[in-house]
Amino acid sequence: MSSSILPIQKKIRLVLLALIFASLLIYLSDILKLNEKSQRFLVKFLNVPQQFVSQVLQEYQEFENKKIALLEEEILMLQNDIYENELKIRSLENSKSYTNLIFSETNDTELHISSFDQMNFTCCNKHRVYLNNPRLTMNGVFAVSHGNFAVGKTKNISKNEIEVRLLSDPGEYISIKTINGFYCIAKGSGQRRLITCNNESKAVSYTEGDTFFSTGFDGIYPQGLIVGRLINISKADSNIFQQNLEIELFFDPFQSIDKKVTLHE
Repeated sequence: MSSSILPIQKKIRLVLLALIFASLLIYLSDILKLNEKSQRFLVKFLNVPQQFVSQVLQEYQEFENKKIALLEEEILMLQNDIYENELKIRSLENSKSYTNLIFSETNDTELHISSFDQMNFTCCNKHRVYLNNPRLTMNGVFAVSHGNFAVGKTKNISKNEIEVRLLSDPGEYISIKTINGFYCIAKGSGQRRLITCNNESKAVSYTEGDTFFSTGFDGIYPQGLIVGRLINISKADSNIFQQNLEIELFFDPFQSIDKKVTLHE
């Protein structure tokens, strides 16, 4: 960093000397009452330090822009690292509570998320990410996970890419449970990273902060994938005995680009 700043400091000192010298020449011209030709020459001479000052300021601005761009890039990398580390921590915490992760890895395929439909995700309740398809998987409906975290399931598969409908999509369903044995069928809410399910039974208790896992009962998602955390419990408007549960998904599509995911066959 010091090697980049030192030349700028030298230039600033030269600019100050040039300004002092220019002021001295103007003062002498007024005292000596130089003729018009000499004054025009002096004006041209004084334009040189002015151009030099402009060049120095432009170079300094370019230097600052480069520093800003590097800092923004470092911030994005740190944000990505923080997200990945948070998922690892949550995975370790939840694995201690739920050790029955029995889904098979033998026939699973690892792919990468190539794009995220942010526009429709934000405005139109169409929640999608897209995977590359290097192995030309063509037939079937597959669950998709990022590490131990449920992402969604495949919808359309072409030769070039695989469309994945996220759990938060209004057309998506998943069978989930807590470690205390509470079961429900969750549905995508159409809101960011949020699914909901209803409950009328008081047999099993649950509280905000509980983690939900996939049960495997739907025949698509393997048992034991980490789904999300219960963040809100409210009473249904149409049934005073029914409660609505809002579950925040751990997987964040805004952090999904280039992430490695697993296609569970």
